[in-house]
Amino acid sequence: MKGIVERAIGLLFPKVCPGCGNIIREKELVCESCRQEIEILKKDCCAKCGKKILTNTALYCQTCKKRIRRFDEGVSVFRYQGILKKSIHQFKYNNLRQFSDYYGTVAWEQHREKLCAWNPDCIVPIPMFRGKEIRRGYNQATVFAKSLSKKSGIPVKENLLIRRKNTKPQKGLTDEQRMDNLKGAFAVDRESTKEMSSVLLVDDIYTTGSTMDACAGLLKKAGVKRVYFLCIATGKDNEA
Repeated sequence: MKGIVERAIGLLFPKVCPGCGNIIREKELVCESCRQEIEILKKDCCAKCGKKILTNTALYCQTCKKRIRRFDEGVSVFRYQGILKKSIHQFKYNNLRQFSDYYGTVAWEQHREKLCAWNPDCIVPIPMFRGKEIRRGYNQATVFAKSLSKKSGIPVKENLLIRRKNTKPQKGLTDEQRMDNLKGAFAVDRESTKEMSSVLLVDDIYTTGSTMDACAGLLKKAGVKRVYFLCIATGKDNEA
């Protein structure tokens, strides 16, 4: 009976490629054409934030060279460009939450060793302002966190961080404006962090790291010793 139901659901709601949107087989994560085009970040990345760097002789990106980071280390799975950029837009704004299966699977495949070394007590999605989440219907960071949790076995703590104010979009702001925009934006459940030594923050896109720094700073003030992050995608050095 279960097999019949699953086949019926597959006919009514066929699985689509998170890159091009074409129908793919149930066991596939992405079509072969998109697999070839999507860039998975494997090398030439900043040792601190994981952003794609311009030269293979540099250790850190330009931002991490000049800024004191509050997080300990972070990585992203994909390069934020082309088909993958369109995919994340569909994931965030068009309710294509099933794309997170692909993001979470590749994240675990690529960063299993690093995640095991970091040994986080929990995965914490970057929170969305409550009113905005209600209008959209979901927080894409939470959806991704749950997909990663299924693969890794690391539990998700959705309410460890909360968003206290509806901030402006960070894109297009200067570094100073970004930090000012995030002042007082987040709060942490200090009671829940008492026994935590390591936390993994997750989000969809990493740009300058201002949001990660703000959240990491709060968590460390609340007693967390180490804060790491994993994002679905990031740009290259000098892209904000």
